[in-house]
Amino acid sequence: MKLLKYLIIIFIFSNLGFAQNENPDLYNRPFIIYEGCETQLDKEHCCEIKLHDLMAKQINRAVFKDSIIDKVKRDTIVIHSNLLFDERGRVVRGYSSISSPITKNTKFLRPILDSIPSAQPALDTYDNGVSLNARNSFGFYIDRAKDSIIPLFGYTPKEIPFAFIEKVPIYKGCNKDLSNEELKKCMSDKVREVIAEHFDSDLANKVGLSPGLHRINVMFNVNKKGRVENIIARGPHFTLEEEAIRVIEKIPRLKEPGYQKGEPVIVRFAIPIVFRVTE
Repeated sequence: MKLLKYLIIIFIFSNLGFAQNENPDLYNRPFIIYEGCETQLDKEHCCEIKLHDLMAKQINRAVFKDSIIDKVKRDTIVIHSNLLFDERGRVVRGYSSISSPITKNTKFLRPILDSIPSAQPALDTYDNGVSLNARNSFGFYIDRAKDSIIPLFGYTPKEIPFAFIEKVPIYKGCNKDLSNEELKKCMSDKVREVIAEHFDSDLANKVGLSPGLHRINVMFNVNKKGRVENIIARGPHFTLEEEAIRVIEKIPRLKEPGYQKGEPVIVRFAIPIVFRVTE
């Protein structure tokens, strides 16, 4: 068999950030406002707490709570949210998402997303409503004694997926003054270059893969010092898994790690390497 080509596909998720805008000088109010927060000194933090509390009420509904308490062995859970608010402060459902490590079933958490109410929108320098990308990672404590799930306000998970990180890790060669979206693309391009340069595409021939598309799913962390670690690969042959790990290990130490709420955190990446084998 002959390896016709291999395609490197990096999953690039929308990098959203709660109450965070990449050009705050363009806004009179660079965050949304929920009812009851208008008179608060820290309106931004107030809105974050409102959203956190709303999610807590939803997951304490029996349909969520009973399943979570039965399924989760730990005492804490995390729910990651990617939310797009339009210029009227309404959540754009088709471009928003909620996920959690506790389940791979996105439909399970969909009712929580659907329950998020509208807010007063972010405002530009002319006080016109503008759309806002909002992201956060919310922590909850499972109180089994009281059969309740309690919000952990101010909680920052030790590990955050690339899709939900507030400040993207900075790869060598990427300008730190770029926006979050530009830094994300720059890093993805750099990782793609490493894979394209070092991945041995002839291995697919050597291990005798059948014709068609094949995938190696690779995950790794960027730790708090910007180093790549905890690489895991799952593919059609252990030789290809080892090759994927070898290649990812060549990623140099990053200039800066990822940050959440101003603190360095571990960032988790998922990268599928997809290639086609033909006769």
